[in-house]
Amino acid sequence: MGGVFFLPLFLSAAVALLASSGVLWVGHMVWTAEFNVRRTPLDVWVAGFVLLAAVSVGQSNYAAEGWYNYFCLVGLYVLVYALVTQSVSSRVDGERILLAILASAAIVCVWGLLQYNAGIDVTAERWIDDAQFPGLKTRVFSTLGNPNVLAAFLVMVVGLAAGWSLGFQQRKQRLSLFMLSVLAIVCILLTYSRGAWLALGIMALLMAALWRHWNWKHFLAGSLITAVLWVAAQESFMTRLLSIRSMFNSADSSVALRWALWESTLAMIQEHPWLGLGWGSYRFVYPEYDFFVQNESVIIYHGHNTLLSLAAEIGIPGMLCFAVVWGMAVVQAWMAMKNAARSAKGFYLGIVLSLLGMAAFSLTDHVLFNIQVAAVFWAIVGLAASLQGKSCVIKERREMGRGV
Repeated sequence: MGGVFFLPLFLSAAVALLASSGVLWVGHMVWTAEFNVRRTPLDVWVAGFVLLAAVSVGQSNYAAEGWYNYFCLVGLYVLVYALVTQSVSSRVDGERILLAILASAAIVCVWGLLQYNAGIDVTAERWIDDAQFPGLKTRVFSTLGNPNVLAAFLVMVVGLAAGWSLGFQQRKQRLSLFMLSVLAIVCILLTYSRGAWLALGIMALLMAALWRHWNWKHFLAGSLITAVLWVAAQESFMTRLLSIRSMFNSADSSVALRWALWESTLAMIQEHPWLGLGWGSYRFVYPEYDFFVQNESVIIYHGHNTLLSLAAEIGIPGMLCFAVVWGMAVVQAWMAMKNAARSAKGFYLGIVLSLLGMAAFSLTDHVLFNIQVAAVFWAIVGLAASLQGKSCVIKERREMGRGV
């Protein structure tokens, strides 16, 4: 849990704790000569994604950079997924993981609000189109270094906290999760990430459709959130919000860039459909397909769409393996919610909302490019895989030092 807690706060500490946990887990199996591996229906597809990503690096023109990126990123994702699936065997175990994520999220949100209160000017970071939004000078990024990355993490947090709060009967726990949801939503507003705002709207509609136990208290809470957001909707918010209608307006540089990147990324996929350009190679190959930016000092790391970016780097089969993992995780959590008792349904609903919210956000940005956000995502996927109720355990007892 410590490694998951530190993921959005201090990556180095998180990696150290997760790596130590992995070593202890393997060491325990070797020491006891009892190799326990819990399998889930997602494992085959995860293995396919990991394998095809590795093969894509092998045929890349930038293999050295690709292998370094692969072992650092994919290695961490596999470690997080494996530790969660092997350590979580009950809903109580899963709740501890979620509590670790939400506790760190509270710190992230408070730090973000302090940043906003300090009025940090981020116009020099090229996160704002001065011509389109001249009054916008501050975007919160907290401990994650980028407003869109922070928004991506908090979209998952809102899904987890809001969904889970609906299943609690105790007022204290329900109120705590509700307040964390409001805090995270306010921080998402302050990131001015339009993709995250759209994701919040989609998640709200999904929650209204999936949760069948609404009462007047829930509607009162919804009205309170609406009132808070209305008060917060200053001119800069409304200008940014209404600009979502300009998704086909080339005058908006952010929108124009995304359409251009998607066109370039589709060209990459068309020319390299099976194994792609190689994991981590997008930034090196993009200049060959660049017809929009045409500035060597500007590095484009991804195609601002998760599935398109993955298809360009590791090929369509590898991207499909990843998409199946994502979809199956949602289905497993949804089925668990349907079969769970009333008090447990909110827990599973939170997992469903967080994964679908990230899916909505990933249509306009490749937020899983960030190692911290992606590692949290894989922890949630591991939870969905672990709690679906059909995992099996392989027990191989071997006597060390004796022949077979």
